[in-house]
Formats: sequence, structure tokens, C-alpha cells
Amino acid sequence: MHIDEYPILVEQLCPGLFIRIDEPGLTHPFPAKGFKLKSEADVAKVLSLGLAHVFCVPDKSDRLPISLEEVDGMSGKPQKGPWTAARTPVSAELSSLKRETIERNKERLERFANCERRYAKAMDKVVEAIKRVSSPSAEVLEAAGEVVGPMADVFLSDLDVLINVMTAKMREEAKHYHALNVAVLSMMLAKELGVGKTDIEEVGLGALFHDVGKGRVPIQRFSKGSMLTMNKVLKEYYMEHPKIGAKMLAAVPGFPTAAQSLVLQHHEHIDGSGFPARLAGSAISLGARIASVADAYDRFCNGKDGEEGVTPHEAMKALYKHRAFYDPKAVTFFIRKLGVYPPGTLVELSNGMQGMVVSANMRDSMRPSIKVYHPDIPKREALIIDLVIETELTVIKALKPVELAPDVLHYLNPGRQVSYYVDAAPRT
Repeated sequence: MHIDEYPILVEQLCPGLFIRIDEPGLTHPFPAKGFKLKSEADVAKVLSLGLAHVFCVPDKSDRLPISLEEVDGMSGKPQKGPWTAARTPVSAELSSLKRETIERNKERLERFANCERRYAKAMDKVVEAIKRVSSPSAEVLEAAGEVVGPMADVFLSDLDVLINVMTAKMREEAKHYHALNVAVLSMMLAKELGVGKTDIEEVGLGALFHDVGKGRVPIQRFSKGSMLTMNKVLKEYYMEHPKIGAKMLAAVPGFPTAAQSLVLQHHEHIDGSGFPARLAGSAISLGARIASVADAYDRFCNGKDGEEGVTPHEAMKALYKHRAFYDPKAVTFFIRKLGVYPPGTLVELSNGMQGMVVSANMRDSMRPSIKVYHPDIPKREALIIDLVIETELTVIKALKPVELAPDVLHYLNPGRQVSYYVDAAPRT
């Protein structure tokens, strides 16, 4: 079903609108089924009735109503009324959307807000767990389990599973975002590869701590002119960080052996070109093969140690280009699940609207949910279009931030740091 009409303020009236008056008991000279305003005189006649609002019929109108922002500016204060609960659709391209999209938008926005709050709490636990590794105790595993356990339950639930993009607020070092990203994406991939719950949790634990050895690389004092020597030493220590991390985690009581192997081997390549042991093929544990794909993708997205990352769409293409380094089945399943347009990708839809992918649909990766820009819809009420519902719409291309107008970019607010979290929604 399409939206046939929606309420607007009488202050939004202008020539070219087709409207309907729905005021029982009110006597007026206009057709009950609606009419088009042909001139300012027609607008004045409607205003003389003393109404607060009327209904606009977009399919029969020649133009859009005056925007609410313009009305607010003319009156000096925000307007309130029954129209505020149904501010969309406000234009022809939105009027073709199904009622379910409009009616469920508030629920979707609330779900994303709740997910963002859970993400913030998970990040607190990630920071705590990583810091505790320096003094190995059972509390390390407990803190990490509070992050990994609930995510494993979601992936194994009977609900639709979504991977949501978060607007990361840079309050800690980027490594903590990277750790959580790799854990989320690794657990998703493990689930798709048919791994059981216990193994999924072990993959999550290992992925969460995969780079913990990096922070223990010693920095020595070098004399002037020894920059090449310093760089060589730092590279050698960098290549040792998987061993250092695995050794640290071996000291944590109860830390799973499989998770330690993931940490030790996550930089090994399927072709034997990786480090620290140059393992190849099945000699690399399944958990490490999974995490290496997630790690590479997130590094492409967010860059390495301060480098500029690329868009999620470009990151997916880069992963495919370098697929010879990774388990081919893992790469195939990863791309199939996140889709060609992963969360965080800026896109243009077939109706001309621009937006950002906010969640990947695990049931149909080519039909994600997209937050779209519209100048007449406040940013806090931004419309989220689920392409599973809007079957007539498609993504026609991915966009780079420089291709968007400044106001569109500000509205969509793509984060400099692309971060993910898992969420679930009941099947519809």
C-alpha cells in the first residue's frame, strides 16, 4: 500500500497543493473529496476557515508544501500538532513508500538508539578486559565473556540478525574499536561457517584480544642517525606481537587454547606468506583463518595505525582483490553476508535519494537498511528504508564522502571510525 495523504499545517499551504479538509460539522464551500489550490486567493479562503491543519494528497499535487523549517522560521517557534507524528512522507519520492516503512520508522530509530547504548557498554567492558591482561586473572575472562557471550546468543537466536554501524565517539585508542569490530565480524563469520556456540565464543574471545601483544613491543633508545635501525627493530618486534599476545593469554586462568591459537596465527596467510611461523592452508586454525578476514576488512575500512581508511564498499573490493592471502570459503561467506554495500557505505538509491547503509540484513545481504537524507525531515527523525520491504527500490551505486553536498554529509554523519555491533529483530 502507498501513502495517499498526510496532515500538514495550514501555514504550509501554497498554490499547487491538492488538499482535503476533514473537520466534521464544519461548513465550507470546498469538495469533500479534496481540491487543488490554484491561487493565493484559494489559500486565503482555506485560512479564513480557522483550521489548524488539513490533509495533503501528494499524488495529485504539483509541488511540495512549504517546509516545516520555513514555518518555524516565520513563526519564531517550533510548531506542534497531530502532523508531527506523521511528518513523512513529505514529497513525491517518499509518497511511494509502503505504509510499513513509515509506521515502523520510530521503532527502528529506537532500536538503533538502544543498540548504540549497548555498544557503549560493550566498549567499556572491552577496555577493561584489555587493560586487565597486564595482570592475568580470572577477571580477564569474565570481563571478555560479558561482551562475547551475549553476542553469541544473538547469532544463534531464532531472530533476524543485523550488523549495525555505530557512530564511534573517539574516547579511547582506536585499537579498542578495532578489537570489538574484529570480534563482531569474526563471530558473524564463524556462525555462517557452521561453527557451534562454544567455538563461536572462543573465536570471539581470541578476536577480542588478537592484538593485545602489540602494546608490549619495547621501544629502545637510539642515537641520532639510526632511524633505519629503529624501523628495522620495530618491524621485527611487530612481527613478534602474535607470539607475545598468545603468551600473555596463556597466563590467564581458563583462557581457551583455541583462542590462544587464533591470537598466535591471525597474521598467517593461506599461501604461507604470513607470520610468525609462515604456516599455510589447514595448518592454520579455523579461528585464525576467520579472524584474519575480519581483521583485514576492518584495517581496510579504518586504516592502519593512523592511516586513512577507505569506504566500506571499497574495503570489500580490496578484500576480494587480496583474497589469495585468506581462506577462500571464509572470504566468500564474509562478502555474501555483509553484502557488496556493507554498513557505513554511502549510496544512491534508484529513486535518486542518497543515504548510508546502517545495517546488513543477514537473510538478504543485497537488501540492507539505509538511512536516507531528506531536507524536510529532521535529522533526529531520519527515515530508515528497509530494502527487504521496499522491493521496488535498489542501490544503484556507492558514493564517496566528497561526492555528497556538505549538508547531506552532515545529516548522514558517516563516522571517521567505522564500528559495528550485532543486533536482533523479530522476523516479520
